[in-house]
Amino acid sequence: MPPALSVIIPTRNERDTVPRLVEALRAALASLEYELVFVDDSTDGTEAILAALARTDSRITVLHREGGGGLASAVVAGFGLSRGETIGVLDADLQHPPALMAALVRRMEETRADLVVGSRYLSGAGRPGLSPWRRVVSRATRLLTWTLLRASRRSTDPLSGCFVVRRSAIEAAALRPVGFKILLEILVRGRYDRMTEVPYVFAERGGGRTKATLRQGLDLLRHLAQLTADSPRDARLWKFLLVGASGVVVNMTVFWLMIHPLGAHVLPAGVVAGLLSTFTNFLLNNAFTWADRRDGTLSIFLQRLGKYYVATGAGYLVYLALLWGLTHLGLVPMLANLIAIGIGGMLNYAAHNIWTWHQQGTG
Repeated sequence: MPPALSVIIPTRNERDTVPRLVEALRAALASLEYELVFVDDSTDGTEAILAALARTDSRITVLHREGGGGLASAVVAGFGLSRGETIGVLDADLQHPPALMAALVRRMEETRADLVVGSRYLSGAGRPGLSPWRRVVSRATRLLTWTLLRASRRSTDPLSGCFVVRRSAIEAAALRPVGFKILLEILVRGRYDRMTEVPYVFAERGGGRTKATLRQGLDLLRHLAQLTADSPRDARLWKFLLVGASGVVVNMTVFWLMIHPLGAHVLPAGVVAGLLSTFTNFLLNNAFTWADRRDGTLSIFLQRLGKYYVATGAGYLVYLALLWGLTHLGLVPMLANLIAIGIGGMLNYAAHNIWTWHQQGTG
């Protein structure tokens, strides 16, 4: 009979902490049917210690990988070896309290959640195991993650390394982790309905050396870029902003030509610049930003072009009013025009996402 809980523990040079971790987990999980699945990338003899533990405890499974492969890939390998319907993930350096695993399982049973995350940022949590520099980095990367990926906002700690998840939430997910943040991969690609969190104190390391390096940071950035690119909903705003930047170049160039060489008033210059940049933006947004909703028929293209101008027109009413008002307040025309473009652009994105390209999907 498979155990109720499988705990995946990636290890790399953790010989000083593994025996203590196993003993603490035995005590914490004594009331549960469980297994411990170690995926080991060590070069310091940790693999021998794990092998000895496995020989005396049938609940311990060890996969040693020559050459490593990264923490996230180790966890995915552990998923494949595990048998439980509930799967936990825990670091081996004792910074995640072993007793936390039992608390996460209890919360899952109480709430019937599909995913329960151990959070360092809830009330009652703490982070003494993070140096001042790592605290700054942790907060910055958490903010960046929230900014790029809306699914990550469901968690107060989307980069946590300690959680439990139902097997059903990951079986149908195409997990393609990069680096060491497997929870982020599950938050974005997993198939779960309900999630909750449990606060915990991120402790000082029980031994070994930190795995947080510049390379890991670069891997996180690459992971964030990959997840954003693979999610049309998350990538759309950034594509729109990129197209908008090209539109700003068109708009500002035409605007400058109108008011300087041609001597036009700022309002007619704004109208002409807006009409031309709106058309180029539509072409790029149709082919790039909303490519997943693109329709090749001419009638749909023309219908959307009309909608685009109508929706953009509402933003341009705001744009022109701001342009007029800011110039009359004394701002130089070029700066006033740039500010007006930015505010009008935010209104444009919402209108186009909801209405112009609404016919073939949402998000």
